[in-house]
Amino acid sequence: MGGSEAKTYMGWWGHLGGPKQKGVTSYSVSPYAQKPLAHSFKNAYSNTFRRFKSQFLFVLIPAGIYYYWWKNSESYNAYLYTKAGREELERVNN
Repeated sequence: MGGSEAKTYMGWWGHLGGPKQKGVTSYSVSPYAQKPLAHSFKNAYSNTFRRFKSQFLFVLIPAGIYYYWWKNSESYNAYLYTKAGREELERVNN
């Protein structure tokens, strides 16, 4: 398989014996890319708390408004189906 029996033998893979190439740039992998989970567990707690602290109002305020609206609607619906609320229910439906 490409051994010395070929008519023009240039060498085996990696040792072709040709002239040295010019302008070849070699790259290396960053140590952060080699260890993508380095320090992730160490920083997980502080990062989680920091992100939660900066974002919880964006969730808490709409959730509170929705909860208030839901409970108010639920109690109003329960009122409409009582003896006292039947008259208002007829007025609302017509």
